[in-house]
Amino acid sequence: MPKVKQFNREKVLEAAANIFRQNGYNGTSIDDILKATGLSRSSLYDSFRDKHSLYLAALEFYKHTENHMFEEAGKKKLNGIQKIEYVFKEVVNYLATHPDDNGCLMVNAAAEMSKQCEQTAQIVCNNKDSIEELFTVWLDEAKKAQNIKLSKPAKTYGTFLYNTLCGLKVLSQSGASKSDLNNVVKLSLEALN
Repeated sequence: MPKVKQFNREKVLEAAANIFRQNGYNGTSIDDILKATGLSRSSLYDSFRDKHSLYLAALEFYKHTENHMFEEAGKKKLNGIQKIEYVFKEVVNYLATHPDDNGCLMVNAAAEMSKQCEQTAQIVCNNKDSIEELFTVWLDEAKKAQNIKLSKPAKTYGTFLYNTLCGLKVLSQSGASKSDLNNVVKLSLEALN
């Protein structure tokens, strides 16, 4: 009779995402994973095959968790530019209240693993594309409602805003204050007109 798995997969992926975010892929040992997740070695290998497969699953989990904020913004009765402002405000507030976090797993994965692992690169690229697309849709909404004037295609600004989002996450790791982060957001939003 096969063993019944005795763990909450979502909680394990959340713990794995956190340990990979803190230590990076290469800086995270199997023992670190076991300690962080509470899994036994056999459960880890039975359920996820190996460290790399767990990393990819944790990266997908992190992507979906982070994208929840975008879904929440999309549900709000806000115009396109207000949705963008909402997302940036949420990110800045998170960064300001979690100064000891080691950045964003997605940004860290792009820097550390995307050149070494095609699967990681694909997850990072899919994440970038989905966020850029949302920004582009919201910018088009704002332009049609005459909330902003864009001198270039909305997609160009969508890429710019995605870059700003990633840059905020990196900037916070260098000790930037909440005020510094808010100034970056303010200037970025002003660049849309």
